[in-house]
Amino acid sequence: MLGLILPRGCAGCDKPDEILCSDCQSLFRRHTVLPLNGTPSGASDGTPGAVTAPNALNGIPSAAIQQPACAMIYAAGTYQGHVRRAILSWKDHGDTECDKAFSQVCRQLVAGSGIIETLQTKPQTLSQPMPQTEHQTGSQTQILVVPAPSSPKSMRTRGRRHLWPLAKATAAELAAAGVEACAVNALRTRHVQGKAVETHSALGRAARLDGQLEVNDPGLIAGKKVLILDDIVTTGTTMRRCAEAIRGARGSVVGGLALAAVPPPAER
Repeated sequence: MLGLILPRGCAGCDKPDEILCSDCQSLFRRHTVLPLNGTPSGASDGTPGAVTAPNALNGIPSAAIQQPACAMIYAAGTYQGHVRRAILSWKDHGDTECDKAFSQVCRQLVAGSGIIETLQTKPQTLSQPMPQTEHQTGSQTQILVVPAPSSPKSMRTRGRRHLWPLAKATAAELAAAGVEACAVNALRTRHVQGKAVETHSALGRAARLDGQLEVNDPGLIAGKKVLILDDIVTTGTTMRRCAEAIRGARGSVVGGLALAAVPPPAER
């Protein structure tokens, strides 16, 4: 009945009566793998642990991509076309019906990227995921899933922490695979101006966040392994700044996840 009164289309392609149609969902199964320094290093076909041949321009061998000691960013899709439109509809235009669809994207990314093998702890039986709270202590947690923070202005505009449902879904998928995990809003920003995706250079993004990210409670992070979650990766600056703040609080960054990565200029 609601669909008759307020008809909607797919967030990505506007196909009638869909939130995120199957064709657009498939675009979020073309995984890209980047080292945390922001340089593209290969792409996954969506099967566990699979990475395609390395990008020869970057000179990074596949063995290095698989190296657990190297923190990696796993992006579900490429930030262009229908992927870009769907993310912007959800993120900046209030399409909260996409929360469930993008939570599922994060679950599939966790399952298909190989991140579970990187994070795997001793096998354990978990009847249900650990409860999630926005400021949970996580004292008994092996992995903390920490969303990248938005600026206070962006949160006021959106009226929500848009990454929070995705962080909870990511932690739940890790828990289902036997990795003890919970989601925690552990980071905050101070005096950040503008949006990262609107800043057109790596230097500009670095300057935008320089000294502006901090950990809410260092005791929450100290001694913990942390997986960072963001919506869009452009140059990797936001992820790097998040990682620096977490390491400054004596946490260990084991990787990052994102809905999409912006392609290099030559591929746009």
